[in-house]
Amino acid sequence: MRERRRVQVTGGGSYIVTLPKEWVRLHGIRKGAEVVIALEPDGSLRIEPVGMQQRRIVSARIMVEEGWDFWRIARRVISYYVAGADIIEVVFSSVPGSQTAKQLREFIASRLIGVEVVEESSSSIVFQVIADMASLPLEASIKRLIKTVGFMLEDMIEGLRQGIRDILAEVDERDDVVDKFYMFISRQLISVLAGYRSPSEIGLNNLADASILMTAAKHLERAGDHASMIASTAIELLDRGVDFSRGCLAEIPSHLEEIAKHYQLATSTFLNPSPPRADEGIEEGIQLKKRNEDILKSLTCEREPLVMALVRRIVESSRRIIDYNIDLLELALNRSVLHELLKENPR
Repeated sequence: MRERRRVQVTGGGSYIVTLPKEWVRLHGIRKGAEVVIALEPDGSLRIEPVGMQQRRIVSARIMVEEGWDFWRIARRVISYYVAGADIIEVVFSSVPGSQTAKQLREFIASRLIGVEVVEESSSSIVFQVIADMASLPLEASIKRLIKTVGFMLEDMIEGLRQGIRDILAEVDERDDVVDKFYMFISRQLISVLAGYRSPSEIGLNNLADASILMTAAKHLERAGDHASMIASTAIELLDRGVDFSRGCLAEIPSHLEEIAKHYQLATSTFLNPSPPRADEGIEEGIQLKKRNEDILKSLTCEREPLVMALVRRIVESSRRIIDYNIDLLELALNRSVLHELLKENPR
């Protein structure tokens, strides 16, 4: 429903607008009833009857069909979580094996923030999201994601320099934490865009920022994936006796350190947009990509083909991280311009 209403002025100088009859009837509004009017960050007004401030619960039911494997079920649960569902009931067409139910419980608990099993029977499992989005606002979620990926890059470099397998293994495992924050951020933004929550509930200053933040979160998640890939590949190489402190491989840790510094520049610029810094960072990224290509060409060590293929995988993932850094800097530029336009052209 979208209607145009004429603003009127009372004798006392108050501005009034009548409420649509359909809306009044829908909510049972009577003479003398109270409504709550909230000013949203984007300048719009949100009107709700008193007592409706308690957000409605969004429920979903997944009917598991015969032949579905564990991963198909898990993907469905994750999809409903990201889409904003608060209660997700998984109903099995036949009694699942105890191992399948246990695996699903443990997997969901480890991959999704604030999800608990609140009910379970021989034919169903009910998950409920108990994490309050207001307790972890969007900006805090983004910063946590940035820090987690940053720590992954730092530890990855340390593991390569010292040749310590355990450090690299921890980096690989931390990719699950990155995925958790990415899906939580996606849930926050989709809940607002779907109308389940208002922008102010998650600390979103304007809806126009939503698509930029969603894209940035995806770039950060992909950078974490490649940091994890480098770590897992490095473990394979260490197991084969490869030493990253000698020969043509000695440049790789130092190059990765420069990429990590570029990541810090890209993320800090995204959080505090500055066009000059974004431009400088993009140029620096282009130079890092050229350096990456030079290193790739210099990999002429006399080693077995499998080892060289693994080393090339590391260098290729390094290039992808640079690409995501540049993407974040471009988003920072877009974000800066957007904020400028919104400030100069208020609604």
